[in-house]
Amino acid sequence: MRVKPTFSVLFNKNFPDRFEKALSLLRNIVGNFDLVSETFHFPHLEGYYGKEMGTPLLRVFLSAERLIEADPCSDGLNPLKLKLLSMEIEKELSIEGSRTVNIDPGWVDKHHLFLTTHKERGGRFYLGRGVFAEMEYLYFGGDFQDLFWTYRDYRQREVKNFFLRVREKLLRQLREEEK
Repeated sequence: MRVKPTFSVLFNKNFPDRFEKALSLLRNIVGNFDLVSETFHFPHLEGYYGKEMGTPLLRVFLSAERLIEADPCSDGLNPLKLKLLSMEIEKELSIEGSRTVNIDPGWVDKHHLFLTTHKERGGRFYLGRGVFAEMEYLYFGGDFQDLFWTYRDYRQREVKNFFLRVREKLLRQLREEEK
């Protein structure tokens, strides 16, 4: 199944060069981004991530132009590989062991938004190599619907609208591939 890769990039505003470098390194992996959100400030994230990354923290959501296979066992680029490569980028851009960027890859298919993480908890399914996936949205009724565990920032209408645009782009791309 072909899906559209997405990324949430959380970064310290005081290190814009690290953010730009992260985007450059991601482009080397997935190619160009076709959708980029506005820059968000979610103060509630600074309590957890601010201890490691400092403040102020900003977040940008992106989608890759190139579609990938959802199958974590596929030879090509897939969600499992994207998470592992993203973790390498985070490590490369760290300062004295502390991250300056946090990259959360995921993917949109016709019916969902999934995020990948290396943290195990209920409701997440194992992809392999220490990586789990979690459904953040389910599409029905013409909109992405939150689940009871959907992250607070993903519940924001502006964020949800971004992922609806990603889904629309995916559907157009899939129709083009069928021709």
